[in-house]
Amino acid sequence: MVDQARPGDLTAFIHALELSAEGGYLDADDIALVESAWQIPDAVVSSYGWVLALKGDRRLYLEYTIDDTAPGMPEELDLIELRPDQTYPALKHDGGVYWYQPDHINAHLGIRPPALH
Repeated sequence: MVDQARPGDLTAFIHALELSAEGGYLDADDIALVESAWQIPDAVVSSYGWVLALKGDRRLYLEYTIDDTAPGMPEELDLIELRPDQTYPALKHDGGVYWYQPDHINAHLGIRPPALH
């Protein structure tokens, strides 16, 4: 899954979207904006999370975890609907989670975030 030409969180996001689309849950065309993200890359188990604003005013939280110890190890994908007043989801394990704006992921999707002024 590792692609040295792009950041790990972008590679993980692309793979999580592929898994979501295969399951019929989410397609890249549904996304209006990737609002925020977090990542905990690790040599053993890597975890990533993204808050997605969808077209039609819905918001989802997408979380992807992969066991990197060997090819074919388990992957976990969670998709949670967020309430309108919910900025971030309640995470089971939020130690070490730092949220950031994933401008490079929006750029990859061809999405231009709204101006902040």
